[in-house]
Amino acid sequence: MALKNNISFSLALVATAVVLFAATANSQATDHCAVAADKALCVALVKGAKTWPEAMTNALQATLQKANVAKSVVDGIPKKLSPSLEPQSKESIKKTCLDAYQSIIDNSKECLGYVKSGDPFSSLKTYLSSIGYTDCVDGLNDFGESLPEVSQFSTDMRKFANTLLAIADSKKKN
Repeated sequence: MALKNNISFSLALVATAVVLFAATANSQATDHCAVAADKALCVALVKGAKTWPEAMTNALQATLQKANVAKSVVDGIPKKLSPSLEPQSKESIKKTCLDAYQSIIDNSKECLGYVKSGDPFSSLKTYLSSIGYTDCVDGLNDFGESLPEVSQFSTDMRKFANTLLAIADSKKKN
């Protein structure tokens, strides 16, 4: 009987240790997401990072991956524009959307550099706040065009940018 009680006690102890370990790992991810509006997105972006640089790096890499997946949406914009648009209007929209897309890529990479080198926190937040695709949506709207997949990508990038800023705010001030 004593052996059975010891085994039960040992199993309970192991189970408790596993739960505490999992809770600690999850709390580290949620610490980086404490002020994030979309906590589920934030936890998914930081991917269990233990340190602030890991959390920022993971989230920025996820942003770049999301942008890379959306490249086909960006490249497909000119073909989906109304045939009645003037060629120079189509070219203007195409350029605006490609420039906005490239800014997402460039600014995300710039931010990765700031995280790795420890550059000033204010520079990081400035670049994070400029990760977005609203210029393209605004350009389309200026010409009376609307593409749902472009609007969705813009919304996604706005959510990513807001989440990145929340993760940046989780950095401990020295």
